Amino acid sequence: MADDKDNGNQGYYVVYQEGIYLGYRYAETRYEDVVMGTANAGDFDYASVVAYPFGYGLSYTTFAYSDFSVGESADGFTVNVTVTNTGSVAGKKTVQVYFQSPYTDYDKQNGIEKASVELCGFDKTDVLEPGASETVTISIDKSELRTYDANGAKTYILDAGDYYFTLGNGAHEAVNNILAAKGYTTANGMTAEGDATLTWKWNNPALDTTTFATSESTGNAITNLFDDADPNKVSYSPGTVTWLSRSDWTGTYPTGTFDFALNDDLAAALANTHYDGSLADSVEMPTMGAENGLTLASMIGKEYDDPQWETLLDQMTFDEMNLMITQGFHNTKAAASIGKTATKDENGPQGLTAALTGGASAMCYTSEDVMAATFNRELINDVGRCIGEDCLAMGYSGLYGPGINMHRTPYSGRNFEYYSEDPFIAGEICAVEVQGIQSKGVYVYLKHVALNDSESSRMGLNTWVNEQTAREVYLEVADKAIVDGGAWCTMSGFNRWGATWCGKYENLQTGYLRGELGMRGMSITDYSGGSKYMDACDAMIAGTEIWDSPTPLHTEILNNYEDDAYIVTEMRDAVHLILYTVVNSNAMNGWSSSDRLELITPWWKLAAWSLCGVLALLTVVCVVMLVKAIKKKKAANA
Repeated sequence: MADDKDNGNQGYYVVYQEGIYLGYRYAETRYEDVVMGTANAGDFDYASVVAYPFGYGLSYTTFAYSDFSVGESADGFTVNVTVTNTGSVAGKKTVQVYFQSPYTDYDKQNGIEKASVELCGFDKTDVLEPGASETVTISIDKSELRTYDANGAKTYILDAGDYYFTLGNGAHEAVNNILAAKGYTTANGMTAEGDATLTWKWNNPALDTTTFATSESTGNAITNLFDDADPNKVSYSPGTVTWLSRSDWTGTYPTGTFDFALNDDLAAALANTHYDGSLADSVEMPTMGAENGLTLASMIGKEYDDPQWETLLDQMTFDEMNLMITQGFHNTKAAASIGKTATKDENGPQGLTAALTGGASAMCYTSEDVMAATFNRELINDVGRCIGEDCLAMGYSGLYGPGINMHRTPYSGRNFEYYSEDPFIAGEICAVEVQGIQSKGVYVYLKHVALNDSESSRMGLNTWVNEQTAREVYLEVADKAIVDGGAWCTMSGFNRWGATWCGKYENLQTGYLRGELGMRGMSITDYSGGSKYMDACDAMIAGTEIWDSPTPLHTEILNNYEDDAYIVTEMRDAVHLILYTVVNSNAMNGWSSSDRLELITPWWKLAAWSLCGVLALLTVVCVVMLVKAIKKKKAANA
């Protein structure tokens, strides 16, 4: 299908054929299978593929572990270990905890994939002098052991079988420790002997399909949401995908490019469609323009479902709601009817970069991959608080960041804005950074949710992925940042999930972000100035509230629905979320319920308009005089 300005690059697509085996999850898992002599593991030379394993760290000193133990509670595990500085200089040690879950017959029958090890906990010692020791305690929630079963139970499960916990200076040392506990040595092809004393085994006696099948944040049932991004499950499939599987490494390993074929059903799914007005009379037209005497400041401290919100929203006009929704480029618009002043939002994932859009200042911190590499929650929380202070100093209430996509390849677009190839470290570090930023009253927009790993040709790019991969890798950072970090808002991307632009993908925007994670604030588009496929009606219905756009394109779209009660109701709901976010931010610092917003025209603007009028008049006079002079000259020469 040809690309066009209305639909973006709908002819471009990417298939996440590697599934969950991103980064070390592939290298360490295939390595373990080769050592164990698993059928169809094939030839795999670990040393030729990996130079430095994930999590590997160097130091000027050396450390030793002792007194390793793991305790179980009803909802998790507690890891204890004593760390001793055995070298000659002072230093800190990062303690990394990895786990391995069983890869069972049930998994193989239901297409569930398992990595040999996954990071599940970490902490950092204080500075230890030579010979000094410190006992480190790390808590691990049992939910870290869950896996997503997209074909059988269609929810999160906890497999039956043996689970291993271990410590390691990186993922490779961790898998070697587990292999040692299973009885393998370098004679079996291991790159180094493991330490079985640093492992602990826990057995889950029966398959559990219920404990993690309900959201702790909202109480909603968790089940498949993203089947239509899986080519093997969607009716308009462009082809069949063989996902990489450790059950048959040699038979499923991707070779060459992946060619899809366009069909009529897929073309129809990709087309730029619009809400058809069929629900116009399904609800009553909301009240607009009422004079109830409330201001936004009246809602400070009120819950989202406080009845007074309805009274406040009744005061807003259609035009105010339309502008606030459709022209949210680095701001939320003022609304005189409720005494709301405009707010300023700005990039970015490395700190406030106001200079990019004409602001007076910029403060850049280190890139997010370096933040994650610190394994230091306290430090990155401090970074977040500094970013929040910068926003306060420059008058910004919202921040387009942190970035939460994954390092799918070393060449992915904006890797410097994203934390890691590992969703656990990315999510943990993001959560504490978010807490730091938002402690200053700045609401963050996690971006770009989700599957945004390409910068070139990203407008409308089709991304195909299976549900387990989407949930366990690419959405895990948002999960931790929203549930643990309290992130208020998200920014969607230019890309499509399958054939559906992520901004109008209701299962993502409403089903997952709000229905499962309990996101409180608004969802904004990525820059949408001239992108017609980022349709204002369809996306708003799906759960997008505000458009990162400085143009009237989407404003004009909503103008067509001023008499449509359903769309006006959707607009009111979107504005409710925008206002709820703003009223809980630093934008309300210094406001009280008795304050009133009065829109005035400053003297310099009046002077500028007067000068423009005078200049325009002089221009007209000059043109008239020029025409007369030309005519006079022609008459004299006749």
